[in-house]
Amino acid sequence: MNSSFKYRVIKAYCIVFYALMIYKWLNGFLLYQLQPSFFYTRQDLATWVFMQTGLHQWLLNNPFGWILFDALFYISPFLLFLANKTKKLETPAAIAMLVINWCYVQCYTLYPSNSIEGHTAWLLFPFIFLTRQGQTFLLLYEAVRYFFLYFFVSAAIWKFAQGGIFHVHEMSGILLYQHQQLLTNSPDYWHTRFILYLIQHRFLSYTLYLSATILELLFIVGFFTKKYDRMLLILFIIFLIADNFIMRIPYFEVAALALPLFIKNKITANTNIRIY
Repeated sequence: MNSSFKYRVIKAYCIVFYALMIYKWLNGFLLYQLQPSFFYTRQDLATWVFMQTGLHQWLLNNPFGWILFDALFYISPFLLFLANKTKKLETPAAIAMLVINWCYVQCYTLYPSNSIEGHTAWLLFPFIFLTRQGQTFLLLYEAVRYFFLYFFVSAAIWKFAQGGIFHVHEMSGILLYQHQQLLTNSPDYWHTRFILYLIQHRFLSYTLYLSATILELLFIVGFFTKKYDRMLLILFIIFLIADNFIMRIPYFEVAALALPLFIKNKITANTNIRIY
């Protein structure tokens, strides 16, 4: 692998990152816009260990801290891009982005903003950029692709394991729970009426639920061949748009994980695990 491929990946990563950050800024989702005043504790060991630093508490009601954390998080990909372009301080820039991303995402998702699952891309990608070995970079890049596929296939399997796929009323119940605030506060809004229509017509809502499950299951194809990666990418975009419209879940930040379906190295374009 030559360095130009890594440069392409970093450039694509930055384009996706900053496009999503503009979206977050326009919708008031940056840390300084959210102005966190309380937090909740997730039930996982990594979070508990991180919380011992007290960073999440220091940020509460701290405007200077919000701006500082936002600035560090949003400038680090650009600094990595410059480091890779100039071939100077590449590893330090990647390490800095790794530390900043993990601290920022951990704090950001401890506040009532978004789930940490939606920020997985910002946690994983810095590991790829740590290495300067072409072979290792390709291997890690391929690993992100398989994690992305697992992300979707496991969601479908979970629906079967939980039994929701076997109940026609499942989607109606999910919609009722997900949109309870919207249904109460804005009953005359056109989107509210649309959601209420789906809740009242459980067979229609279940059809959407079943379709989403089938779509997620289709990503299992990617474990066996890369021939349909572009098609999977299209399905992924459709899923993101539909999920945001119907469920009001803006999972757009997962988009960076789909880069391996779009940006490919010639050596690995027609192979699966083998990259040499």
